[in-house]
Amino acid sequence: MEMASVEIGGYELRFDTGSVFYTENFFSILGIPLSAELPMNIEKFREILKEYTEKNLYKTKSGSTKLYCIRIPEKGVRYVRMEVKNENWVQIGLVEDVTVSMRERLRIEHERDYDTLTGLYNRRAFKRESESIFGRRKKIRHAAFIMLDLDNLKYINDTFGHDWGDEYIRQAGMCLEEGTPKGTLCAHISGDEFNILFYGYESQNAIRKEISKLKREISSRIIRLPNGQEFHLSISGGIAWYPEDSNSLGVMRKHADFAMYQVKQTDKGRIAEFDQKAYEEKYRDSQIRKEFHRFVKEELVTYYFQPIISAKTGKIEAYEALMRANLPILKRPDVVMKIAREEGALREIERMTMFRATEAFADLREKKRIKGDALLFINSIASQHMAAKDEIEFNNRYAELQKQIVIEITEEESIDYHALETKKNAPGFEGAFALDDYGSGYSNEKSLLDLAPKYIKVDLSIIRDIDTDPDKQQIVENIVAYAHKRDMKIVAEGLETPEEIQKVLELEVDLLQGFYLARPEPVPGNINEDALKIIAAFYK
Repeated sequence: MEMASVEIGGYELRFDTGSVFYTENFFSILGIPLSAELPMNIEKFREILKEYTEKNLYKTKSGSTKLYCIRIPEKGVRYVRMEVKNENWVQIGLVEDVTVSMRERLRIEHERDYDTLTGLYNRRAFKRESESIFGRRKKIRHAAFIMLDLDNLKYINDTFGHDWGDEYIRQAGMCLEEGTPKGTLCAHISGDEFNILFYGYESQNAIRKEISKLKREISSRIIRLPNGQEFHLSISGGIAWYPEDSNSLGVMRKHADFAMYQVKQTDKGRIAEFDQKAYEEKYRDSQIRKEFHRFVKEELVTYYFQPIISAKTGKIEAYEALMRANLPILKRPDVVMKIAREEGALREIERMTMFRATEAFADLREKKRIKGDALLFINSIASQHMAAKDEIEFNNRYAELQKQIVIEITEEESIDYHALETKKNAPGFEGAFALDDYGSGYSNEKSLLDLAPKYIKVDLSIIRDIDTDPDKQQIVENIVAYAHKRDMKIVAEGLETPEEIQKVLELEVDLLQGFYLARPEPVPGNINEDALKIIAAFYK
């Protein structure tokens, strides 16, 4: 195998004598059109090298080694390496034509760094170059990280084949290269994903102008498909700003991805800026859902109990068990129920409520912290019931309390007849049913007929300001008349003022519940004396 010849030249400067020596090929290797016989002093020689370095330096490999790139007319590009050593009063320089090895190295680097389909940077090169830029923050000034997703690629692949899918990707790559200024980092990351990094701008607005040009380039790009159809290039994307959104490249990438995801979920074909408020809401929702799964798995729930008293005697007749989540973010029961519906976990909530509420009630009863013969109202989900094995276990544990349990049907959906029958026929169940939120729009006349409850709880939206609203008074008067004919009892819930209590007593409700009487507590307290006085005075 014949080895390529290597051309080497050199020079020597003696500062003690002022002499200059250089080989016959020294200047020709450098591509400098000077005769080897030209008389030369040290000052002139060094001036020539300084000017040459300023014009042709490619990179400095070390303090003593420099690599030059020279464009020679009609001969193309030449790469020359120069190594300089100083010793006492002598400086020696060696030059070598490294064009062949550099071209091979550049070929390997190009294949390593560039995507063969689009000619843009690949993922690895983009990561390396963008991280290098962020390592020199003074040069960044204002920057924009843009994450792009090529729309409709799957449609083109499935309809016309992967060759046309590749052409669609190529056209997108050309569009990004032609639609962005020189120096912008553009990369084909994989498949339908592209990244862009604009940097070194004076302001966001300066970058926005370039992004607007890119958008026009994208919208004007048309691909003619095999069936003759003209197909417009469509790209969805998200933008994150430096330093406004973040000083971290990793966080900017995350923010740009979020902004792109928002576009893909709503109106494709746009490039939208990162929205911090939407991100925080999404992040919070994600955290809440994580907490919810932990809440269900570990049953991180406690129950507060609110007394329900007789409207005639003021004595406690029941307690309602109210769920409280023991987590930093997830606290409100309505949020728990919303996520449970979305996550398909209503059955788990139903089981947890039945077991844990009854367990807490039984513990208070054993410790004589509540009225022992009082009823326990437990909120149940209309569309759910416990599994047969859970019903058996529940009866084994709480058979003694079964007769005191009132299943309170409360949900924004219609009553599920199978679930209702299963609850009615659960092993050992001796209690009754209550229809919750009557008058709120959730529990209506049909629910009343389907359930035939022992108790009807009039919603607080009806009770609020009932003392001054004749229409609300008429609603309660009608339901009281209906209930009493059928041996049902009416519970007025959400009572917060003496005037409301006075009015519902006049309307002949049976039971009272609300903050004015007693707030929900892990260990329920006594009934408000002022409320008891109102009841006593009414019956005098």
